[in-house]
Amino acid sequence: MESISKFSFLLLLLSACSSYSQNFNKEVEPVINIQEKSSDFYTITASAKNLTHTALSLSYELSVIKKGDNNSINKQSNFFSLQASEIKSLASTSISHNDSTEIVILLIFKDDNENIISTNRKLIISNENETNRDEISYQKNNEGIKLTGFVTENTKTKPGKDFYDFFYQQYMLSGLESERMISVGEIISFGRTTRLIVEVEDRVVYQFFARPKLDYLRENADKAINEVSRYLQYLENRNEYTNQY
Repeated sequence: MESISKFSFLLLLLSACSSYSQNFNKEVEPVINIQEKSSDFYTITASAKNLTHTALSLSYELSVIKKGDNNSINKQSNFFSLQASEIKSLASTSISHNDSTEIVILLIFKDDNENIISTNRKLIISNENETNRDEISYQKNNEGIKLTGFVTENTKTKPGKDFYDFFYQQYMLSGLESERMISVGEIISFGRTTRLIVEVEDRVVYQFFARPKLDYLRENADKAINEVSRYLQYLENRNEYTNQY
């Protein structure tokens, strides 16, 4: 009875989120990334994107709800913090899927007072049932092409290539979608040192001197993603302001 009650509660919560989601997601954007590993196997990653210029302390709930012959719920939750304009990966899970099962993925963020401030949901369903649904559905790659998120590479050393790999991995997990060109380049600096540069179109948003240590490169990849997110948010806000006048 307990599992049935939880399942009913989450379905009611889904309806509530659908009705009132226009009031949410103003401060933190919940990102659900779905990668299809095979025809019946998916990896789901949940991330958070701070849309403000202040640090935030929040909690998340990631629920994977299977609706079919055997209903089931897989739920993850924890506390987390976000710095200004930071993007953070929160949780990851793998699920199986067949034609007789619908999978609802629900991501909820709450503030310190347990108030829901952000929600996102996606639906994985079979192609036969994919029409006439008002839920957000995951579209397979061959169902359409959207040219967003170009990231080019022009590195010259192994540390440069390692940094690009870390950066691109974080970029894919972040859920950033922009039509602006993002590039990772490397130039010779003093002596044998090189400098890695991340640009959005022609604007340098982050740069640092390369070192071979992987932890150092990974840390700078995280910082670079945050700066890219901050600058893209600035451009978006500027465009919205310009369009008002």
